[in-house]
Amino acid sequence: MMFPFRGGGRRYRWLYVFLSGWFCLIFLAGCDVGMAYQRLTPTSLPSHIETPHVLTPQVLTVGSYTNYAPQEFLDPSSQRPVGFDVDLITSIAQRLHLQVHIVSNDFQSLFDGLVARRFDVVISAVSVTPELQRKVNFIPYFRGGKSLLVLQGNPSHIHTLHDLCGFPVAVKDMTFEWHELLSMTEVCQRDGKPAIKVLVVKQYSDAALLLQHKQVVAVYEDASVADYAIKLHPTSFQLAGDMIGPTMEGIMVRKDDGAMLSSVQLALQALTKDGSYHALIQKWGLYSGDVTVPANYNLSPQMKPSHA
Repeated sequence: MMFPFRGGGRRYRWLYVFLSGWFCLIFLAGCDVGMAYQRLTPTSLPSHIETPHVLTPQVLTVGSYTNYAPQEFLDPSSQRPVGFDVDLITSIAQRLHLQVHIVSNDFQSLFDGLVARRFDVVISAVSVTPELQRKVNFIPYFRGGKSLLVLQGNPSHIHTLHDLCGFPVAVKDMTFEWHELLSMTEVCQRDGKPAIKVLVVKQYSDAALLLQHKQVVAVYEDASVADYAIKLHPTSFQLAGDMIGPTMEGIMVRKDDGAMLSSVQLALQALTKDGSYHALIQKWGLYSGDVTVPANYNLSPQMKPSHA
């Protein structure tokens, strides 16, 4: 089973945009994000949330590809899994009176591992797609997409992909964003404008350095990566324009595990209602991914009808 590329833009389609809006409406029902943050403790578990059956007693075993900062990655010092997704699933487990065991796994094998009962659930920035929905259940928790990262003040006045014509732009190798920039370069030339000067890098941190040193005017990358760069360098970077190609990401649960599905759903709703979910959004600076607020839908030019 193949998933969309990791470390690159998520696969998007018109249907995904529809699903994103639909899942947000379901997820937000009854949520009150204005309530103050409360520290999670086992005693905060509502009586109507039952502890589901798990593979290992008292432990929620979670499959994840721990090489995608800031959502799930290994801390350089401790080599322990950290990130927004890790914090969120840990908080959910606490609501269920469970400990958490994160199993690092190749992204392409997460689905097979879940079905083979090597994990209780999977959380790894997995995009909700119609194909996967036929095979597993999803609990929506985060909005994915792509963003343009620019220098603070946006000196080159970049707002859309169209504005990149003639400029140097950094992008990570072998990602959806890389392919999109190459396509956008053709659009620029078709419209009589200079081509985009695409600078391909191996790591997102390399792209950020190019931007800091003003060797490029923008970085085109996953929205959560761009948000995290701003979190780390708030006086250096900002976003340009709206999120491009939003998708919904979900926690994967086996189709035959209705108890796990309902328990995790209720726990996530409780975290949203008491402000804990928003506190994690703030901790990691991932404001674009917050499903409790409306998304700014901005489809890339390639997805729009051509008038040529």
